[in-house]
Amino acid sequence: MRHPALLLLSAAAFVLALVAAPVASTAQPAPAPTMVPNAKPDFSSMMFLTGTWNCSQMLRGKTRADTSTTTVGMDGMWLVSQDTAPPFDQFRTWTVNGTSYMTYDATIKQWVQVGVDNGGGYGISTSPGWQGNTITWTTKGLDGSSGTDQITKDSDTKTTDASSATDAQGHTTTTTITCTKAAS
Repeated sequence: MRHPALLLLSAAAFVLALVAAPVASTAQPAPAPTMVPNAKPDFSSMMFLTGTWNCSQMLRGKTRADTSTTTVGMDGMWLVSQDTAPPFDQFRTWTVNGTSYMTYDATIKQWVQVGVDNGGGYGISTSPGWQGNTITWTTKGLDGSSGTDQITKDSDTKTTDASSATDAQGHTTTTTITCTKAAS
């Protein structure tokens, strides 16, 4: 006759062996995830803009200086420009710092530029791209304002902008901005 404790221990070992044994499954392994394409914009026509630029424009009868530095950022998806314009008259007594992001939106076949500044300004502009040595940006503000900025590439180190802004009341301001690339 077997000892009852040994019999109980044998039964427990048998149950443990059944639980621990692998169970054959008919389930298929999970498929590998499908990679989402992340096509980067073709910045070749815009790459001359990278670097630091010194710009000037006439505004309210005075020359307004501006420095802009552009790099490729956000994992190659955007051209990022950091802009600084020091105070220049009694109407604006603080330095304006702005950042703009430019990319190509293949779904609408337009270049898109999104900009913000430390004065609360913001805007979104679009352009179909370069026509020869000129690119025209169009802006429509949420407040009813609008604007255009026609940039002419005079060379890889000089641009000229003819800019026009119309506020929500219909008053239009035009200016010309000249930018020269700083030596690297």
